[in-house]
Amino acid sequence: MRDFNVLFTCCSRLIHEQIESLRDNEDCANVKVYATNCNEDNLPLRSFVDGAYVVPPISDDTYLYSILKICEQKNIDIIIPTVTLELDFMAKHRKFFENKGIKVSIAPPECISVANYKIKLYEKYDMYMPYQTIPQTMDDVDKFATGIFHKTYCCKLSDHCGGNGFAIVDTAKSYDVSLFNKYGENRYISYLDLFHILQEGKYEIILQEYIEGKDYSVSVLAVNGEVTHICGYVGHTMSYGAIMSGEILRNEKAYRITKKICNELNIDGNACFDFKLLKNNDVVLLEINPRINATLPFVRKAGINMLYLRCKNLLGDYSDIGKRFHVKYGLRMKKYYNSVYY
Repeated sequence: MRDFNVLFTCCSRLIHEQIESLRDNEDCANVKVYATNCNEDNLPLRSFVDGAYVVPPISDDTYLYSILKICEQKNIDIIIPTVTLELDFMAKHRKFFENKGIKVSIAPPECISVANYKIKLYEKYDMYMPYQTIPQTMDDVDKFATGIFHKTYCCKLSDHCGGNGFAIVDTAKSYDVSLFNKYGENRYISYLDLFHILQEGKYEIILQEYIEGKDYSVSVLAVNGEVTHICGYVGHTMSYGAIMSGEILRNEKAYRITKKICNELNIDGNACFDFKLLKNNDVVLLEINPRINATLPFVRKAGINMLYLRCKNLLGDYSDIGKRFHVKYGLRMKKYYNSVYY
């Protein structure tokens, strides 16, 4: 495998293990890694990357050419988007970069428009997902609550990842100050606060029946809809949608659903399917993140370096397709915070 250069866009400080999975690869290829973000505080330390750049927000008209300029200066071979909000943009401009010899790790726009948008995903795959609705008024909220027999329900933003904008609607717990900023605790919102958000009309809100169970995810690498590598894991402890304590775990139903949707939506590249794992080992699909996810380094430690394999595919090397990787099911992980002084 030849040497290559990668640019992570909208990159956060938590990308260190992803960088390590590219640099410490099984082919001993020399991979240079660069990072961008519109906020300097969110960039990884300069010592972690070969270059880090502050760029305009993705909504700025100059964003596209800021990224292109970095790509041209640093001979970038592959752009890897890291957050949900930029996927539509990158899918739309994939050919713009490819015409300049730069690959973008993104699925086709028609795939992103469903996989990355919770409302359209539910319209197509409601048989796998919790009951949900898009409320316009509090009357809609009350009808929804009645329809699910006043079970617990949550609210989400339609175009954000599950860790951002998620809250359980529970007035009593929303006023319990002992839960404020508690590590690993789900966030709560009151009925009155939900009323004010709907009244403001700034966000498109999804109401969804809240499913009790453990967080379970399936990471995949797919080529034009065909899953080439797959690995599932359960989150025993979560923090803002990321696993802090987890275990590599196989669930056949989740694997079947994942492969079926990948094929039907023509998912291409890295993707993560988020489920709820019930006590009887049944699963309920919550959402799809058609991009790299924070727990991919765990999958790498379990035996499959999906991020590096994706880069190989983008550069025309498909030699690992069909190769069996031994997955270390039962492998456990705990994430700790370390301080870095510089």
